[in-house]
Amino acid sequence: MRIRAILLAAVAAMLLATGPAFAQPPVTETTTTKNVIDTFVDVGPGCEDAALFTVTTTTNVIEHVTAFPDGRLHVTFTQTGTFVAVPLEDPNLPTFTGHVTVWGGFNDNGGAVTGTFTFNAHGTGSDGSRFHQNEVEHFNTTPTGAEFFFTHCHD
Repeated sequence: MRIRAILLAAVAAMLLATGPAFAQPPVTETTTTKNVIDTFVDVGPGCEDAALFTVTTTTNVIEHVTAFPDGRLHVTFTQTGTFVAVPLEDPNLPTFTGHVTVWGGFNDNGGAVTGTFTFNAHGTGSDGSRFHQNEVEHFNTTPTGAEFFFTHCHD
């Protein structure tokens, strides 16, 4: 009986000492991309303006993705660079050039999903005008499927 107790104690000690070796660590992948060129149509500049512009951005992007063995996921990215915004419908509007930074964070724990994104841009128009825009968006989906969202923008 005493030998059995010693053997059990020895096995337990060995498992405790080597337990972390059996657990799989999360896997993190980092991707960096330089000089990404995107062209798209958007409104702007600023929070309240509704004019359409053809926007071309040239940015650098860094993305971190961490995947956990239990299915949880954590993602962040930062994208920063320059832009040119050309008026699409009204040629009397100025063309804007400037700097843009976008950051995003996303978490999924298998039950709830949350994400927050920030957008910051500032630029100068061909007519000498200037603008600055800062926007925050956040969403949350609960395990029951209820969705919550807010956005806040200020010039």
